Amino acid sequence: MDKNRDFSSVGIIVNPLSGKDIRRLVASASVVSTHMKSNEILKLYAGLAAYNIKKVYVMPDYSDISRRAREQYSTKIETILINTKILDAEETTIQAAKEMEAKKVGCIIVFGGDGTCRLVSKHLKETPILPVSTGTNNLFPLNLEGTVAGIAAAKFCLLKNLEKYSNREKKLEIFKNNELVDSSLVDVVISKTPYIGSRAIWDINNVDEIFISKVSHEGIGFSSIGYSLIKKGLSFNRGVHISLGQNDYGNPKKIMSAIAPGKIEEIEILGWKEFSDNKKISVKLSSGTVALDGERTIEFNPSQKISVKLNIDGPYCLKVKEILSA
Repeated sequence: MDKNRDFSSVGIIVNPLSGKDIRRLVASASVVSTHMKSNEILKLYAGLAAYNIKKVYVMPDYSDISRRAREQYSTKIETILINTKILDAEETTIQAAKEMEAKKVGCIIVFGGDGTCRLVSKHLKETPILPVSTGTNNLFPLNLEGTVAGIAAAKFCLLKNLEKYSNREKKLEIFKNNELVDSSLVDVVISKTPYIGSRAIWDINNVDEIFISKVSHEGIGFSSIGYSLIKKGLSFNRGVHISLGQNDYGNPKKIMSAIAPGKIEEIEILGWKEFSDNKKISVKLSSGTVALDGERTIEFNPSQKISVKLNIDGPYCLKVKEILSA
């Protein structure tokens, strides 16, 4: 048990923009409305209150997603809005995560996609997260109803056992000229597109390489390509590296994969292999962009050598099944 952790409190980070990006235009992804998120937070509070959580730290946003929950449960739970310098931006999430880490909350419930979870976890040391999906193409966060998420988070705080009721996830680290610059939780995509632009990556013709840490037979997105090739899950200390394009004989392996909702592509595979943790792999392209968990984030040119490494010391995540069974 972490004796310095305040298990009477939790943090809540809701990405107000998740479920609303350009994938709604280029694919058949569903829109996740602000009202839907507000309902989930209301149900989350119900679960927290039932198991005696007394204080909640919340990341603010322009839509004030948590307002209904704050007002309805004001006599049972004290809600503190984190004072961030900006709203509805990546920096908002970063500031909120850092503040919740400093407050040593029992855990942080994250409503968003793979990218939101990546951003939050980058700025945490030992504070565990409960990732809840509110977008599409997500493999890292759980498809968990708000009430159940609240109960799981609150019961974890009652159990007060980080080692037994959480586990470390893995992550992919990105190096530029051997300097660690960022990380992802599910996949790293090397794109020929030279600029970040709208961030979301959907044109498979611009993809040169893919590094994947997690695959699932039910997955959608670039990680689904990995499962289509290896036909199984990945061991905890293993990832898969895929090169796209034609081989020297002009007869590449071709697979069909769902890279976005309603968007199934025939993909030419030059080669693929599994790799182990702590093995740094150099990227072949001399210039382009690096997409982290589906969003172009890093630009690089011929003077900047990009490499990727699997690290098994990623964020702590709650073991929901074990918590609810305790």
